[in-house]
Amino acid sequence: MGKKKTLITMFEDFHEEHPSCPICKSNTNVIKNGVRTLKEDTVQAYLCKSCNKRFSPRKLPHTSYSPKVILSALTYYNQGHTISMTQRTMHRHFKVKIPSSTLNDWIKSYGNELPATKLRKKYTLDPNQTIKTRRLFHPQPYLFRVHTLKLNIKGKQFPELKRYINGMLNNPMDHLFQSKKVLRVSELANSINIPKPNIRSVKDSPACRMTDLALELAKTKSVRHIKVEEFFLVNDSATVAVELPVYLTESESGFKKPLTGHIDLIQVRSNRIHILDYKPDRGGNVVNQLLLHAKCLKKRTRLSNITCAYFDENAYFKFAPRF
Repeated sequence: MGKKKTLITMFEDFHEEHPSCPICKSNTNVIKNGVRTLKEDTVQAYLCKSCNKRFSPRKLPHTSYSPKVILSALTYYNQGHTISMTQRTMHRHFKVKIPSSTLNDWIKSYGNELPATKLRKKYTLDPNQTIKTRRLFHPQPYLFRVHTLKLNIKGKQFPELKRYINGMLNNPMDHLFQSKKVLRVSELANSINIPKPNIRSVKDSPACRMTDLALELAKTKSVRHIKVEEFFLVNDSATVAVELPVYLTESESGFKKPLTGHIDLIQVRSNRIHILDYKPDRGGNVVNQLLLHAKCLKKRTRLSNITCAYFDENAYFKFAPRF
């Protein structure tokens, strides 16, 4: 019997092949220049021959611990585990001892970047109940996950959304999503023309920074999607669910077939519901996909104050669908 998987796994550091110098921003005159030894790892060091700056391209500087340890520890803690449990787990996974004072410093230092650390202080969480997971098929397997505390908090503002999410947890309508006689949002989006909304680029979006941190925990490109979703679900204060299944019945879709899909991330903030799609490669017609997802969610919840967005670690684009 295999080991039970959790959000904490062994992660690899992610480094750019040709990092830019943090001082002069040059990336054409940068060479490898030895390594820096951390408490549990070593990282590649670089030398900028333009300004003679020696550096390492780390997302969390000024610490002797690697980003994978810091982010893994905070993620584990934000699931509801105690300081001592987090210390033991990090020691078991990474063979490094983290003093409680250091862990408390991280909780304080990264509170703005990982807002759930502040939420964690206000509420008592049961780590076995914080995240509810349902394995679904559409037709490939995927994990529909819900953050119970955030859903309860945000559900006071949007009870219709809370009812729908809980309803899909209890009755995910497998017969519909596994049927071969349905239209899938990802397929339909590439074959229909929908008037394009007014798309706006958001500069310095916190979602980009959080995505950049989440990618530190991805061993390979193939797992970056699920790692980004997990990271948002546990570590931000707005994401209530990931991979939320949505649908329109045959009579609602207008295509003589039911329409099915699942939304990457559902957030509640600024008095609106945000439908987010992580798109590192901008593949497919992401705008049409989001518009169809918004139409499905509006039909299921009767809510129309919805904002759609697609993003990666470098850019964030948002728009309001017209219903």
